[in-house]
Amino acid sequence: MPDFKHHVLASLLTVLFCTPFAVMAEESDFSGQVRGLVNSTTSNSASQLAIANQLAPGLTSGHAQLAVMETELRASAKGINAVATVQGQMNDGGRTQATAWLNELYGSMGDGAWQFSAGKKTIAWDVGYGFRPNDVVAQEKRRSLISNTIIGKPLASVEYFNTTTSVSAVWVNPGHAASTDVADEQALAARVYHHTGGVDLHGFARYGQKNGGSVGAAASWVATDEMEVHASLRYMQRNTGLRMNADSSLLQRNTPWQNSTQNNVVQAMLGANYTTESQHSFFLEAWWDGTALSGREWQDWNTRNQALQASVNYLPQMRQVIGYNLVWQNQALSASGNIRRKNVFARWSWQENNWQPSLDILWTPEDNGRIITAAVGWQGDRISINAGLRLYGGPARAILAQLPDSRMAYLSATWAF
Repeated sequence: MPDFKHHVLASLLTVLFCTPFAVMAEESDFSGQVRGLVNSTTSNSASQLAIANQLAPGLTSGHAQLAVMETELRASAKGINAVATVQGQMNDGGRTQATAWLNELYGSMGDGAWQFSAGKKTIAWDVGYGFRPNDVVAQEKRRSLISNTIIGKPLASVEYFNTTTSVSAVWVNPGHAASTDVADEQALAARVYHHTGGVDLHGFARYGQKNGGSVGAAASWVATDEMEVHASLRYMQRNTGLRMNADSSLLQRNTPWQNSTQNNVVQAMLGANYTTESQHSFFLEAWWDGTALSGREWQDWNTRNQALQASVNYLPQMRQVIGYNLVWQNQALSASGNIRRKNVFARWSWQENNWQPSLDILWTPEDNGRIITAAVGWQGDRISINAGLRLYGGPARAILAQLPDSRMAYLSATWAF
């Protein structure tokens, strides 16, 4: 969870920076929501984390969130916009904690076709649902089981628009030192958008202080009243992510997963959406993510896991060291936004009065891994209720079948005011 003191200090500086822009709107607005959430996770006994704990009990001690109560507040006045969240948690060990953070706090002003903004803001780009290669500013994590308001980035932006075209330029994370995390590095980003007929065309560019340049393009075509087709492509000069070091020794003193730079990386996505008159929606996307570990790297990962587990038989005195090495293997799961490079995503949903059930699957054809999610939501005037269940599975060597959790479920109720 974001550090509260850090965000308070950043917010005060943002207010000072945004004050000159606070001349646009005369009206003020205040709204918010209160949400209660209970969730349950089932640990995966086949994961490297679970096996490490069997070798050295207590090696990793973590508790899953059991209940969450949060209040989200939104306010705007005279060109200043703010979103803040206060949250209380209780985990399955009975421990409670409270925290708060600012999702957004920015000032904006405009003069006809020109719009300016500065502060902490969410700017989300691209056309996909399950994967957005060109979401180069917000960099939102997609397909989360429980949706939350995105935490924005410090930025300054300018946009020009008319009835068919817009041009945007963004300076994100201004003043940040060079960072190996692409989400935190200082960067310049731009987007050009044009609407013609039934087609939306997008062009993107980004230059990061650490990761260099990237260019991208996307399109969305409303083919018929029922059918929409979209695609996205991005080329990156460099990308920094976790990779296994070159040390071939089985037992290592420190984590073997270190930041490494890839050159000439490509991401691509193709999708379609079909909606019937009875409000059944069918969604299909396939994508390639060159930032993810390769098939050979995952094969080596599986081989190393088996070797570490087998080493207990001839190195019983090293159980704790073996456990640590198995825990470090878990870091590979966060090396990229996608586990595998090839992904296929399918989703069905249905809107019937206040109800919306849905069912989706993410399939990784390289190893036949899968994530299946079933959910149902009810939306009233001010109250909404949502519930869902997510299952991870596949063959034993599929990466999705070796995640720390095998099942997640949740139930939430939200009151808007």
